Amino acid sequence: MENCVYIISGPPAVGKSSVSNELAYTYDKSAVIEGDMIYLMIRSGLVAPWEDKGYYMDLLWDNIISITDNLIKRDITVIIEYVIFKEQIKKIESFLKARQIKLKYCVLLAEEQTLKERDLSRAEIERTGDLSIRSREEFLSKNISSDNLLYTDNLDIKEIVNIIKSSDRFFV
Repeated sequence: MENCVYIISGPPAVGKSSVSNELAYTYDKSAVIEGDMIYLMIRSGLVAPWEDKGYYMDLLWDNIISITDNLIKRDITVIIEYVIFKEQIKKIESFLKARQIKLKYCVLLAEEQTLKERDLSRAEIERTGDLSIRSREEFLSKNISSDNLLYTDNLDIKEIVNIIKSSDRFFV
């Protein structure tokens, strides 16, 4: 889809990185912006995202928007991958709207057992343990529109990507 930026969100171990990379490879020119990489580029003074009072999250979005702008100017499809709640996308939503670029926001979810299995399949250093389950509960408590949710338990990556690309329900 031309003139569209994707945000792929969800709890740790749900498959955001895998889905984002697979989605990116369906385009001739694309880039994946990994929110963790942008947030963690700060080396001194950084606090955990859930402890941040807004300073670093605001910086995160300024950086993501700058990178997105640079990529869009070069006709590169942008996929942003991070644990992002709906209320956190207002800044990029305004930026894109002013440029008449559409935004798809997809929250990948899975049942607790699926998340635990996926987490255990990761390298030990990459495992998130209970954080994945707590994050899942937080997403569910936010009353996110079902239009933005995609349960991935019984889908493979190509099916997930096809649903995200072909469905209008993820548009914000």
